[in-house]
Amino acid sequence: MTQFEKDMAVPLNYNGTDIPRGYYNLVMSIRDVSLFSKGIKPHRNWRLKDVKMYFGIIGSTDKVLSELNHIKDVLTQE
Repeated sequence: MTQFEKDMAVPLNYNGTDIPRGYYNLVMSIRDVSLFSKGIKPHRNWRLKDVKMYFGIIGSTDKVLSELNHIKDVLTQE
């Protein structure tokens, strides 16, 4: 079980609305990996390895980005 799957059960108050912490991290990770794929590092200590470990994904930057978008699509269809 990945940390993402564990965090999907933890609520996070975002602008007065409770959302799963895992979903928030998913959206922010999509933003960060998208920036990284264009050559921009989101912040000094950011590493793609951490994103891969959190979500349990392997592969290149483009593969990670497509997997994250796929996870988001699956979650928003429910």
